Amino acid sequence: MDWYCAVFNSDKVSNAMGAQILYDMLCEGNDSLVGDIEFIDDFYNDLTSKNFKITADKGKGFVIVGCNLEDAEYLNDLIQSLAKKHGLSYYEPQNLTYVF
Repeated sequence: MDWYCAVFNSDKVSNAMGAQILYDMLCEGNDSLVGDIEFIDDFYNDLTSKNFKITADKGKGFVIVGCNLEDAEYLNDLIQSLAKKHGLSYYEPQNLTYVF
């Protein structure tokens, strides 16, 4: 089983329900509610430099991260921390966790 989360830049999301809608839109290729900023590149570079067993799909204003379920607990905390460090929002759809 896989685990996923998203890190994004959007001033249109204010709660977990909105983050779920945005996450679904991003997964469908619609990035109209996110804004592209340099922080996304910084976050992506920081995350991928760590050489974890992840997939990291970067788009305009967002990154969707996936990993094996067994690594999820550790990566959940790490990715939340990196998102906060870079001033970005974090959403984990399995538990409807939204942190901004």
